[in-house]
Amino acid sequence: MDKKKQLKNISFGGDWSEKILNDHEKHIFIKRLKYIYESSFINEIPKSDLEETFFYIKNNIEKGDIFIQSFKDKLKIKDPYQRRSELLKTINNLMRWLPK
Repeated sequence: MDKKKQLKNISFGGDWSEKILNDHEKHIFIKRLKYIYESSFINEIPKSDLEETFFYIKNNIEKGDIFIQSFKDKLKIKDPYQRRSELLKTINNLMRWLPK
């Protein structure tokens, strides 16, 4: 595509700009899920990270409330091995429900 066509597309705002933003948000969300999973064994997860993760789930994933409750339930498990294992199941299910 030549420069004129690219600029013309930008000036009328193609949907590609929204897709880039959505992809970026999804990428950050996935990184946050990985951080929560890795931290779930030893560290307490910062409340702000959980709130941002729950906000994304609620606004972008069908049945988000169910996933949020599952997350909360799994994080309450005392045994770190079991907590991490159960949390991974929820994360894997979440990944299947992420918008494409």
